[in-house]
Amino acid sequence: MTGSRKKNKKIIKYRRPMNIGVVFFGFIAVYLIICVYMFFNSTHISGYEVIAGNLAADYHYTGIALRTEQVFQSEKPGYVSYYAREGEKVSVNSAVYTVDESGRMAQLMKDSAEDLSLSEEDYSQLRSEIAAYMSNISDMNFSEVYDFKTSIDASILDLMNQNMIAQLDSAAESGGNTFASYNAAASGVVEYYVDGFENASLESLSSEWFDEEAYERTNLRTEELVGQGEPVYKLVTEEAWRIVFPLDEEMETYLLDKIRENQRTTEDGTIIQNTTYIEIRMDQDKQELWPSVTVEYREGKAYGVLEFINSMIRYANDRFLTFEILRDETSGLKIPKTAVTEKEFFVIDKNYITTSGSDNNMGFMKQTVGEDGSSQAQFVNSTIYYQDEEYAYVDPKEENFGTSEKLLQNGDLLIRTDSAEFYQVGQTAMLKGVYNINKGYTVFRQIQVLYENEEYCIVKEGTSYGLSVYDHIVLNADTVDEDEVIYD
Repeated sequence: MTGSRKKNKKIIKYRRPMNIGVVFFGFIAVYLIICVYMFFNSTHISGYEVIAGNLAADYHYTGIALRTEQVFQSEKPGYVSYYAREGEKVSVNSAVYTVDESGRMAQLMKDSAEDLSLSEEDYSQLRSEIAAYMSNISDMNFSEVYDFKTSIDASILDLMNQNMIAQLDSAAESGGNTFASYNAAASGVVEYYVDGFENASLESLSSEWFDEEAYERTNLRTEELVGQGEPVYKLVTEEAWRIVFPLDEEMETYLLDKIRENQRTTEDGTIIQNTTYIEIRMDQDKQELWPSVTVEYREGKAYGVLEFINSMIRYANDRFLTFEILRDETSGLKIPKTAVTEKEFFVIDKNYITTSGSDNNMGFMKQTVGEDGSSQAQFVNSTIYYQDEEYAYVDPKEENFGTSEKLLQNGDLLIRTDSAEFYQVGQTAMLKGVYNINKGYTVFRQIQVLYENEEYCIVKEGTSYGLSVYDHIVLNADTVDEDEVIYD
């Protein structure tokens, strides 16, 4: 009994089998940790697909309007009231303002305005104007509708003003000689402000004109007593007007080129300047106009002068006008500026370019030394990335695929095939370009920038060793080097 009990007390330890699931998920956790670490500690390379596009250049300028303006003064002291609306075109002898020396007519004017109406004779005059317009209307000149509307509005207001003044004159007869009305001395657009530019001309053009902080404008509409000889209104009497504005260097060059394009030379050598027109868009109402343009110089500064023959009434109430010069949009391949980088190239006199072989491969003849120490000429099939009027641009890192030797090195002598002249390789210059990644690694492609703004460039399409639509390039060129393999 005792022995059996001892046998039963023997304990055998049981080892649990390894939990495969825990080990598996442990490996996954370690792998994820490594991936996250590599993600946050590696350089991220983003690509960009090249597209065709354009950038509309922003050429906004602020200029001063010069018009033919005549200021009229009050003939007697008193309180001035106006009948013509500001910015309205008035005819000769149209009622413009009245002067009340006593100030008692103000209430009469308010009372009379509530009871005013047109007479049958007034209606007959308006019907005549409408009939005259209807007999000459044309579907080809729809813009005349707005001119007609303006004319009718002015006629109605003028008739009502005349009636009001007639009633006030009648009321004034019993109140003494303290009230008088005054008519326009000429036809024109009436304005009720003065700013000192009424007599300004191109001859007096100065840079001080464009200091808007120093600009002062006086509103002639006031409830205060106006003294004799003080300005009460002005008329813009001519439809022709100008805008003068300072030019930056780029716009000066552009306008001068446009003006030269319109010059022609006669048989006797005389240069005849034809009128040059440009298109602008007014910021105030987005109206597009076609003024003629010239360039004036004062004290070493260039100014553009826009000449208009219409639309004066639209902007008669403003001295400073902001507008945009509409140049042709630059079209090409649109790429981000962050993708642009620079690379150093050998620059070689393009007169040393030669061809060799049945395929007319382009390259250079390089002077080498043979085994016997004699000078020999070896054709080097170098890739010419770009040419300008003087030089060809060659990659200093380009190698011979068979020997891994540099095709051209600093100090090499090139031979000109049509003379005994030599050119020593060594001069360098920078070319702008991007890194193309179509093949999975970065390849420098040169670009010619046509236009750029703060974010994008428009580059020329179809250049040698350049870009094409749908090419893929590195979005940020600073994150990679040339010949770097790109991993997805």
